Amino acid sequence: MSFRPENEARGGASPRGYPGGAGSAEVVRREGARGARRPARGSPRRGVFTAVAGLLVLTLVVGAVSLWRWYGDQAEGTSVFEDQIAAGPEPTVRLTNEAGQIRVEGVEGLETVEVTAKRYARGSNPAAAKENAAGVAVDMSREGSTLEISANGGRNTGVDYALRVPVGARVEVESAAGDVEVSGLAGDVSALAEAGDVSVRDVRGSVTVEAPSGDVVVEGTRTETGKATLLVGSGDVTFRNLTVGILDARIEAGDVELSGRFSGGGQVFVQTGSIIVRLPFEDTRELDLDARIGEVVREAGAEAGDR
Repeated sequence: MSFRPENEARGGASPRGYPGGAGSAEVVRREGARGARRPARGSPRRGVFTAVAGLLVLTLVVGAVSLWRWYGDQAEGTSVFEDQIAAGPEPTVRLTNEAGQIRVEGVEGLETVEVTAKRYARGSNPAAAKENAAGVAVDMSREGSTLEISANGGRNTGVDYALRVPVGARVEVESAAGDVEVSGLAGDVSALAEAGDVSVRDVRGSVTVEAPSGDVVVEGTRTETGKATLLVGSGDVTFRNLTVGILDARIEAGDVELSGRFSGGGQVFVQTGSIIVRLPFEDTRELDLDARIGEVVREAGAEAGDR
């Protein structure tokens, strides 16, 4: 006679909750499964999500501030300054500029120096930028026959100059950044452009050009006793229709072109680059052409010149 429960005796499962029985094991497994599916409070996933969201908000705020500052720097305004000063028929005009274009023109019969200066500045908005531009002072001073012009408005400012001067004026220009153009003068011209192109046309005095980084054009210079001196760092040089006593041109890197007619002597030296000659052969008999790393090329038809 057996005292085991009937279902156990038959090989069945123990009643639910019976210690050591299959039902007990099933209950434990279910409870464990329920515990696994229920995330614990303060889960790391929620912390990671919060950190990512905070980082995203911070990025958007920083981006908005940077965009506002960038836009503020981009607002640009201009203001035009005009003035003139008595100078006589043969003044010396010295112009110094930090950033901007320079154009100087000789005018027959003029005995004043007329200055037009277009000033540039930036600000947080167009109105503020225009006000800043108007605040860029253009300084003009005269001592004897020498007139000095300059402006220094500081960061994010610049000035474009247009000068009308007497034909007999001697002009000296210094530019830190910007192109320089000088034309129509009987006096000597000196131009230094740290970063920019230089153009000198129709000048009857000596010409001195220094251009560390920029192209140079000298055209129509007519001075049988004067001198044309060029020092060019990196840039191409064009000579066209020159009459000079001596030409002294030294170019570190760039091509040189001579065309039209040339009268005088001297030398053209190029460290790296070529010299292209479109002149009649007799025009270059007293001109030494030297291209160290490059070549001297006489193009077909150069014998006839551009008469």
